[in-house]
Amino acid sequence: MNIHESSMMKRIFPEIHLMLPPLSRVGVQGTPPPSPLDFDYLKQWHHTLLSWSAGVVTFPACIGLFQALIFRPLQISNATFGAQVFGICSVGTAGVMASIGLLGTSAYLLNFGTDMPEAMISSLDTRCILFNGVASAVWFYILGGRFHSVLPSSLVNPGAFANRGLTASFNYASNEKKKKLNIQGKQHGCHTCGRFWLIDKFIADHQPPLAVIRDMMLKRRYILGIFPTRPKIPNQRFYPQCNQCSQKQQNYLSALSRVKVQRLKLKWRHIVTHGTSLRLYHLWLPFPIIYHMFEPLKG
Repeated sequence: MNIHESSMMKRIFPEIHLMLPPLSRVGVQGTPPPSPLDFDYLKQWHHTLLSWSAGVVTFPACIGLFQALIFRPLQISNATFGAQVFGICSVGTAGVMASIGLLGTSAYLLNFGTDMPEAMISSLDTRCILFNGVASAVWFYILGGRFHSVLPSSLVNPGAFANRGLTASFNYASNEKKKKLNIQGKQHGCHTCGRFWLIDKFIADHQPPLAVIRDMMLKRRYILGIFPTRPKIPNQRFYPQCNQCSQKQQNYLSALSRVKVQRLKLKWRHIVTHGTSLRLYHLWLPFPIIYHMFEPLKG
């Protein structure tokens, strides 16, 4: 980092060089920590919190946009092969975008004017971008996030918020299992969309759905075109589901069974996004500040 970039960083993150003297100034040419009277602590914290807030909002917003604009059109869900890899990429990219949101807000608050793009570019070198992406993914995992859960849910598979569930058969759930599933729903939300607020009662959802199992059983496959084989039926489980997602599932399966030609028109309807269902693991930390906080210690 050259002198110009270092100066630019001090303007973007004054709180790093002033409010956190033990990490950024101690041992650098013997410079003593600044006096609290030399600057306005309240103003610095206000600037930091506003910048961080921009990143906190940007992180889940990007994850939601990725679901709606990329994964759903490509029919990629939490049940897709390689969902963990797609999830890691999504979380890491959202972390980088949140970092840009933080830096942009900070530059705007400091009235950089025409220097704002230059300030943001100089503060995001390759190592910083890599750090922000990796740190966001690690923090997401530490808070209990599962990377496949940031992808849209599939109506014909356990959703992005599916937890333990309960064992199921071709029969409907008993009253006892319905009570247990309702408790799971209150704790973890609908397994498809993640909603648990304003929902009094959850539905016991078969996964895979009974219609899918029946379709598999009716399809006969032959070895060498002569010998019939018995289809492999996956084990079913019950998961809590809200009325809205249950209705979407019924409509999709009903339309799918009526006319085979409609399969082309229904290619997105089994994919459900859940960008507004936030959890603790959506909380993003100000990693650009953390990164540049330790910059002077690199030697």
